[in-house]
This record gives sequence, structure tokens and C-alpha cells, in this order.
Amino acid sequence: MEYRNSLAVDLTRWEYQAPDTQKEIAYHRLEEKIVLLEFSPGVVVTEKDLAESIGLGRTPVREAIQQLAMAGLLTVLPRRGIKVSDLDACSVLRLLEVNRGLDALVARTAAMRATAEQRLEFSRLAEEFDDIADRNDIAGQIRVDGEFNNLCMLAMGNEHANKMRRLLQPMLRRFWFAHIKKSGDTRMPSKMHGQAARAVAEGNEDKAVDAFTRIIDYDRSFVQSIIYK
Repeated sequence: MEYRNSLAVDLTRWEYQAPDTQKEIAYHRLEEKIVLLEFSPGVVVTEKDLAESIGLGRTPVREAIQQLAMAGLLTVLPRRGIKVSDLDACSVLRLLEVNRGLDALVARTAAMRATAEQRLEFSRLAEEFDDIADRNDIAGQIRVDGEFNNLCMLAMGNEHANKMRRLLQPMLRRFWFAHIKKSGDTRMPSKMHGQAARAVAEGNEDKAVDAFTRIIDYDRSFVQSIIYK
């Protein structure tokens, strides 16, 4: 319980740009609870359950449910309720196939377009990732990875790519959280993320693409290890 509470606090810092609307607030709060497994995979809940869990009205929650269903985290069951999607390793592998091409685009474009101020932020995040690797800090990895992803999208400046990543990332994060605690070792992914952040900070497009690709390859191996263990 202590581990999960500390992680929940860290995840609240993910919002690089805080949402302004009730719908966005509802989406982020519910996504966080689902990713943290506060709603167990496979459980059936009601719209009222979800609204009460985050202290918001039913209208913004209803709109957030639609978005979360599009992201694959929820399934609306007519006249039965709302099912929290099961963890599906094979589905996550297929998501990684899609994410591979998108990540290469994000890496190259962020390295090319990042402003001087953003490059300083990427350098700071690279140092944080290195520190997290030394501490083997699972909660820290999730928090800084969120900051890194948001900064990449800001540097890229492409709202369409941002929408695509918003659909892909929640299921990947939930799967990672559900299984990484069993291994308890984030040193390798933290080091690789540090290399990626540093490459973007340097404006080295090819190096950034290579670093992002290594992360995807690691993620794929991680998922396969769950399937075939």
C-alpha cells in the first residue's frame, strides 16, 4: 500500500500542461486510477462508481469514459455496466508495433525542433533518469518518463501525433506497472531513457531515433518475457 500511494503522488505530476476542462480532469484522474490498478482488470463498474471515485459529476465522467474506451482501457457493456479491460500481453505487443514508427518520428522531430529552453529541460531529465537508474527508483521512472513524453510532444509540436500517443500510451503504462513490480528492476530502461533524452537535447536526430528504438526493443522483450515465462 505504501508503494502504491507514493506512486500515485508521483503520477499526479505527469500533467506537463494542466487540463482546463472538467472532461480533461476526469480523463486524467480515471486514467491514473486504471493504470495504477485501483480498478482491477476485468472488474465491471458503473458510471456512478467512476464519478464518485474522482469526485466529479457524471457528465464529464461520461465523456471521459468514451475517451478511455477509445484508448482500450474500458469497454462499455450496454445495460450491464463498464468493464475495465483485461491485461492482454499480445495486444500490447501489437501496440508496440504501431508505436515503433511513431516513436521514430517523435524522436527525430523533437531533436530537430526543440527550443533552447526545451533542450535544457531534456538535459535535466537525462540527469534525472541517470539518478533514477542508480537508485532503481520505480516510482521515479514512471514520473520522469511522463515528463519526458510530454516534453517530447511539446518539442514536436504536432497535435495529431499527440492524439495518437494519447491512445497508445495508457495501455502500455498499465501493463508495465502491473508487471515491473515483480521484477523490481528499472535500471536498464532508466539508463536507456537517459540516453534518449540526452540525444534529443543535443539535437542529434539519428542518435535520438536509435535511442528510442532501443527502448521499444526493450519493451518488446519485456512483454515477450511475460508471455513466454
